Amino acid sequence: MSHMRVLLPVLVAMLALLGGCGSAPAATSVALTSTSAPPATSAPPVPPAGDVVVSGDVREPRTWTRSDLAALPQTTIEVRYESGQGPQERTLTGVGLTEVLPPDALATTDAKNDLLSFGVLAVGEDAYRALVSYGEVSPDFGNRGLLVALTEDGKALERPRLAVPGDVKGGRYVSDLVELRVVRIAG
Repeated sequence: MSHMRVLLPVLVAMLALLGGCGSAPAATSVALTSTSAPPATSAPPVPPAGDVVVSGDVREPRTWTRSDLAALPQTTIEVRYESGQGPQERTLTGVGLTEVLPPDALATTDAKNDLLSFGVLAVGEDAYRALVSYGEVSPDFGNRGLLVALTEDGKALERPRLAVPGDVKGGRYVSDLVELRVVRIAG
């Protein structure tokens, strides 16, 4: 494939030169394909306040309502991280990400440790995105204790927030969470 990317411009230039040799130039069209997707610029789906959509490479897409999330086992954690406003210390209560997205929810194959080929793209209402590998989340591997927080410092959040305990900076904390999009990273 990389040879084609190098040869294609050469072939186009040769056709352009030949087109000017005594005859009317022929219309030449070359389609280049890319294996990478264009950058995501569209706004995420916006479910009702407090709801989180689970989509992508999952066995069954679904929407978790605030009451669904509140009915799951709750965990309280203390987190510290750096932000643009300086050091932050928060007490968050919510649902473990593995409760919302257990390993058997992923559209895995029989390949060895296939769930390590997945990531979870957390999307905020403002289209802010952060990716975590499922290996970090999985209780059998990283078991990092990621949390879909419903309260912060004892106050209910209007929309859930993804918390990534142990991160030095808070960039992967996604406020106003509206979607957890599971993506297969490796082929």
